[in-house]
Amino acid sequence: MSFSYNGYSVADIEVTGVFGRAGVGASLLCLSIAFHVPETALAEVRLRNFQLRINVEGDAGKVPSFLGFAEPEVPLELATKNGQNPRRLIFELPLAEGQLFALEKMRGGDDLHLKLRFTALADGPTGVWPQQDEISFRLNLSEWAKVLKELQGPEYMVIGIPLPKSTQDHALAEAVGRIRRAHAHLVDGRFDAVVSECRLAIESTGLAAGEQPAITVAAKKMNAAKREMTKLEREFALQEAVRHYTQLAHHVNERGAAEYYSRDDANMLLAIAAALVSAALARVSHQNP
Repeated sequence: MSFSYNGYSVADIEVTGVFGRAGVGASLLCLSIAFHVPETALAEVRLRNFQLRINVEGDAGKVPSFLGFAEPEVPLELATKNGQNPRRLIFELPLAEGQLFALEKMRGGDDLHLKLRFTALADGPTGVWPQQDEISFRLNLSEWAKVLKELQGPEYMVIGIPLPKSTQDHALAEAVGRIRRAHAHLVDGRFDAVVSECRLAIESTGLAAGEQPAITVAAKKMNAAKREMTKLEREFALQEAVRHYTQLAHHVNERGAAEYYSRDDANMLLAIAAALVSAALARVSHQNP
């Protein structure tokens, strides 16, 4: 790709490398860019105000998804004169943990395809001309694995867990709604709220499905005869365990402080609670078609 001014190419742009830098609560995806001024470039043109928008290309036919704007590590002004080749500049893109997870989910074990849109201002003999051009860049599996290691972000095992759905008049509509609110809280980073909603969803499920007596029996059976428990009884015992684990979300300790729940806690509980509510939803729907 290249920038041009008044019909003349003034800078060819090349991606020479990608690497990561670890940060506090976020990381930097860094792209090393080389700017080459061709010998035929129009003289007395200065390029400045470089910007880079990064999109991620997914499945064929889909519009690339926005990832973020990368900023130059240092200011750069590139002049079309001898002795300027090549000029290299690092563009830095901050990535939060959630974005790394989303990238891994989108990548799906394949190569990572980036769509890079460069813009700048070219100031020359006939005034200031805006510049823009795009380039596709692919990171293969080994290259992206190296970048992830440099970013020092968590490794993810991406598993799809469907959120339950129901009609508004369904017996478990309240529980389904709470699971969906818990998911929204997870996206917002409100992990305590995720735990709280999961607890209420579990309690609502047991009561609305009429299964609370069986859940109580299964919990007691865990201590007395757990080897004899059926699969459904073990599911009920798990449901009771989740309710017990999340109970601290509604209480304070002896110092008057609420219990702290992390993102890992919220991820675990939402996954289990969503699966339990979905299973109960299927049972109730089967009993009342």
